[in-house]
This record gives sequence, structure tokens and C-alpha cells, in this order.
Amino acid sequence: MARLGSWELDLETRVMWGSDEAFRIYGLELTEDRSLPYDVVKEIPLPEERPALDRALADLIEHGIPYEIRFRIRRLNDGVIRHIHSFAEAIRDPGGRRFLITGTIQDVTAYEEANRTLQEALRANEERASLILEQAADAIFIASPEHGYSQVNEQACQLTGFSRDELLGHDLRLLFDPEELAREPPRDELLERGQTVVRERLLTRRDGVRIPVEMRSKKLSDGSYQSIVRDISERKRLEEQLFLRDRMDSLGTLASGIAHDFNNSLAAIVGYADALQISGGLVEVEQRRRVVGILQACRRAADLVRGLQMLTRPTPFESECFDLATVAAEVFRVLSETTNRLIAKEMLIPLGRFPIRGDASAVYHALMNLGINAVQAIEEKGPSGNDFIRIEARDHEERDFDPLPLERGRYVHVTMCDSGVGMSTEVRRRAFDLLYSTKRKGERKGQGLGLPVVYNVVVRQHHGMIDIDTDAGKGTTFHLFLPRGAEVEHAETPVAPVVRGGDETILVVEDETEIGALTCQVLEQLGYTTLSAIDGQEGLELFADRAGAIDLVILDRTLPRLSGEELLQRMRSQVPDIKVIISSGDSSTDLESIPGASAILHKPYRLAQLFDAIRDTLDGSAASPAD
Repeated sequence: MARLGSWELDLETRVMWGSDEAFRIYGLELTEDRSLPYDVVKEIPLPEERPALDRALADLIEHGIPYEIRFRIRRLNDGVIRHIHSFAEAIRDPGGRRFLITGTIQDVTAYEEANRTLQEALRANEERASLILEQAADAIFIASPEHGYSQVNEQACQLTGFSRDELLGHDLRLLFDPEELAREPPRDELLERGQTVVRERLLTRRDGVRIPVEMRSKKLSDGSYQSIVRDISERKRLEEQLFLRDRMDSLGTLASGIAHDFNNSLAAIVGYADALQISGGLVEVEQRRRVVGILQACRRAADLVRGLQMLTRPTPFESECFDLATVAAEVFRVLSETTNRLIAKEMLIPLGRFPIRGDASAVYHALMNLGINAVQAIEEKGPSGNDFIRIEARDHEERDFDPLPLERGRYVHVTMCDSGVGMSTEVRRRAFDLLYSTKRKGERKGQGLGLPVVYNVVVRQHHGMIDIDTDAGKGTTFHLFLPRGAEVEHAETPVAPVVRGGDETILVVEDETEIGALTCQVLEQLGYTTLSAIDGQEGLELFADRAGAIDLVILDRTLPRLSGEELLQRMRSQVPDIKVIISSGDSSTDLESIPGASAILHKPYRLAQLFDAIRDTLDGSAASPAD
């Protein structure tokens, strides 16, 4: 919407990348990999503009000084001269070395032309200038050094909240913080030389609200000074969204890498726990309960990684009805066992009263994040002897919070309060900003992910609402509004699944040795003959030797030496109708993205899912991914 282009320059390779808008602004044809021809881009600015640009870029590379600069270019495709507004900053590696320049460019030709037209009109005719002054979209101030503002337009009054009489006769100190003016005084020497000075400042309105503005100041021919002031709040918001998007993309990449390794570890734990259940060796009730607890904990851990991925790439989730009290009780049990026992944990939600429609695991993690934040807030304040964390719930009635930006329907109003340090107005305003954190004590500083996860779960996934009631030093209460579901039917004791075996030969290609060994072991117990390989190359060699005897391949997607997808294609070149089940630690992988695969298992999967996927594939009934 802002028509803002972005670009990056690798300082080592001098490879430059750009967004679609950057290519459009420069007049270049979009390349497939979005690489910009750096040598060509350097020549696009007009010759008289290049020295200033070169100095700014040199200062950025050598000294790390970010720049904001305006210059003109001759667009490559049509030769038209355009005015450009550009920001850039350097990014350092962990060792402090600057290795990447990232920046934005914006075509501001229309703004420059409008401003030039205004200047010419002011010099040409005072009456016409007065008319333009009042009709201008920007706030305009005209002042003399001795007498302050002598003329302001209506937009200046609307921007500042002061009346015309209140502004006339005053100077910058009425609208800008004196300390800020002392740090960044007006560039009078540039104005005296006839230059236009462009600065960004924080303007303080009459009501005390501070807003970012861009000031373009110039000395007029009669000795007075003119400042054109524009509210850039929206532009700043769009720039922040651009930077936030980049951070979210980076976070998504990190989450995918974590998911693969973490889910591989969970797959082994789930497999061994399942094997204990299937073996029938658990004779004591407590033993069976503990194994069930292990499987539940693994499911929560897998859902946590999935939730982190959804934070950056939201996807639909399976909705179900669950009892809020059951989830909250589990959260408070874990908090009671793992956090400061001097803090009272009060779970006051009755069982069976408040069914929720949504994702129980996601709500579990949201409440857990709120609980951990509450514990840390209390510890930051210091113990008082009567510290507490309390969760309650009731059916939402519209008069409680009116109005609420909620879709029509019934909601459960959940309150989670604590006796912690509370939040200031600024902290409350930024509480849900990604990567924003106030935790600075100890070795584990805050990463700014907890409350964004809560917001993602409540608002984006469940289409509910979240609000904060807090004050510095007086604790915090979170208000969560979650969609109410149908009454939860208590499930009967589950019947043990029917385990189907066979006498076929199965090749297991898995680089995680524990997962591979366990898979072969349980399959052999069911009557299958198994072969195993720990990387793609070994799997290919084994398949080539025994292709005629292998009925099914269980293939990890990510393998050393030869990837699972490459191995799949090479096996199909030898045996076109070979049946292959793909296993993956990345929950975003789908069957359609892997041509030739018969089914997909997302780690950590249950052994029953594995057994069913094997039989369905061998019997010819596999048609969809196994999750």
C-alpha cells in the first residue's frame, strides 16, 4: 500500500536483491531470483546525486552509520527522472562484522512536485499562496526568528490540537520537547544557505499525545522560515510492518529447523512409550498412567513447535470441544510442581461447566505462557508472603465489556490475574509486539515470544479477544474471550487398537538410529521382514541389491548424503510402482509436494498410525496423509 521497495546488498559478494517494487522504481525487468544488477543500479542515480550517495554508503559500510537520503534517478526503462527517498542500515554478524546492507526506497516524485508547486505559488502571489496554504493537506507554519509563528494553516491546527491564536507568536518549544531540540537543534546554517532541511521529530499535541512528523523547513525570500509538517504515523506503521514481516519470516525459518530435529527426538520417545503399551508388560495402573503421561507430554511438545510455526504461517486447525477446566488444571499442576512454591496457584474453574470450541493444546500453551509470565512478574517485584496466580471463568455477557470486537456467538470469559509487578502504559501498549520483552535480569533474557503466542492462539486461531487490565506495581489481569462449545462428552475407556501385521519385506531408511532400530524391532514383532539404512546413499544401494524382494519403503524426508525425495525418484526409476511412506519432522510437509509417495507420517507419530499406514499402503487403500 505504501509503494515501498526494499533491497539488500551482500558486502562480501556484492550480490544485491530487491522486492518487486524496487524493480518497478528502478525501471528494471524483474529477475527470477530477484537479484538486482548492482553495477547497473549504481549508475541509475543522476551524476550530480552520486557523490552524496557514495559518501552515505561509505559511512554506513565503514562506520555503521544508517542513512536517510533523497536523490533523483533516471528510470532505466523509460528515461523518466524520479525523486527517491531511501533508508538503509547495516546488519552485523555475531562477531560484530558488518556483512549485509538492508534498505528501502520509495518513489516520492508526486510529493516533491507538489511541494515545488507550492513554493512557486507562494513566491508568485501572496493571495494565491494564502489560498493554497489553507487548502494544503500538510500542516504549514511560517515563522520569524524574533516573533515566532506568524502564519499557520487549518491543517496545522488539526495536527497539533491548538487553535490558530494559541499557535501564533510561539515557536518550536510549544510543539517539541526542549530536550530533544537541544539534542537535535534546527540546522540554521543550512537554512541560511538556502537549503531545505528535512527532519523527523516527535510532535507533542495539545492533549499530550506524541506523534512522529516529517518537517521540511526552508528560508523564504522575505527572511521568514516555512515548515511543512506531515504526520508520518501511518508510514512508520507500514515500515514497522515491513520489518516485522522480515522478522516473522526469519522466525518461521528457525521454527522449521527446530521442528525437524525436535520432532525426531519426540518420535523416539513416543515410539518407545507406544511399544511399552503394545507389549502388555505394564501391569500396574500407575505404570500405565505414567506412560499415558509421557505420550501426552510429547503431544504437547509437538503441538508447541507446530504453534511456533503457525505464529509465522497461520494455517487452519482442527476444532474440537474440550473442557476448559481440564486444560487449566493441567497447566496449574505443572506450574505448581515446577515454579516457586511460595506463590499460590488458584485454579477456580469448575469441571464440566465451560466447554470451549477450538484447539485444546493451543489453549494449554496460551495459559502456560500467561502463567510463566505471572510467576516472573511476581519474582521481579519480590516476595510479599501473599503472592498468587488465579484463573477463573464465567459465561460472557455483553454488558461486561461493551462493545467487544467479537463475532456473534457465545463466549467464555476467562480471567487470569496475578499479584506481580504490573505493566506501565507503554509496556501494556506493546505487550503483544513480536520480540518485545522487558525481561533483562539473569542469564535467560526475555525473547518476546510468549504474549504474541497467546495473542495468536486467542485472536487469530480462535477468533476471540484478549484485553489487559494492569497498572505498574498493582498486578495484572488478562481477560480472554474464547468461543463456547457444546457440552463435552466424557470419553469411555478407549479400546486398544487392532494391530495388523504381515509377512512383507519393508526397507526402513532413517538417519536417527533410535527411530530406525525401534521401527524395525516392532515391525519384526508383527511378522514383517525388515531391512535398514541410515542415509540416502546406503538406502539406494540396498534397494538396488534387493529391489525385487522389497514390498514397501519407509523413508525419512531429510537424510544425509542423498535426500529422501531424491532417493524416492531414483527408486521409482528402478521400480516405478514401489510403495513408499514418507516420514517428516516438518508438520508443513504435505503429500502433494512429494510426487510418488503413497502416504506421509508426521513425526512424532504413534505406532498405531505407522501400522495402519503400512497396511493401507500395502493393501492399496492409502489415499491421504497419516497424521
